[in-house]
Amino acid sequence: MSVRRRRREELGPYLEHRAYLRVRFQDVDSIHVVWHGHYISYFEFGREAFGEEYGLGYQDVRAAGLVAPVVHVSCDYLQPARFGDELTVVTRLHATDRAVVELSYEVRRGSDESLLATGRTRQVFTDHEGALILNQPEIMRLFYAQWEDQLIQP
Repeated sequence: MSVRRRRREELGPYLEHRAYLRVRFQDVDSIHVVWHGHYISYFEFGREAFGEEYGLGYQDVRAAGLVAPVVHVSCDYLQPARFGDELTVVTRLHATDRAVVELSYEVRRGSDESLLATGRTRQVFTDHEGALILNQPEIMRLFYAQWEDQLIQP
């Protein structure tokens, strides 16, 4: 039986933000490395910081009459982080004309910039009652238009 791997979808131009944090004692497990589940919260930390920097926070989406639940998350663990490490969470929002928010992440050790983990999240849009929005919302069209000249090409 052969295992067939899906080829990762290429993501397009993006905006990038860097957020910084220190690994807390409560983040490490019995083998003294960051417990794998905390990387997802590090992605959330980066996503919130990105939203604050670029004006696309949870409150902005909510004020537009929308909710943006996460429907996919993935994480590849490359090297462990340990108590006291200073981490950089690089968050990239990839521009799209679809009704989704595609983000990719890198978690790096601050002292040497070594890559510890990479990941992705996908969010969709719903109204406050949970009905799925199928077309790109106006808030995203305006957002991409505002930042179009600062998009980084991969």
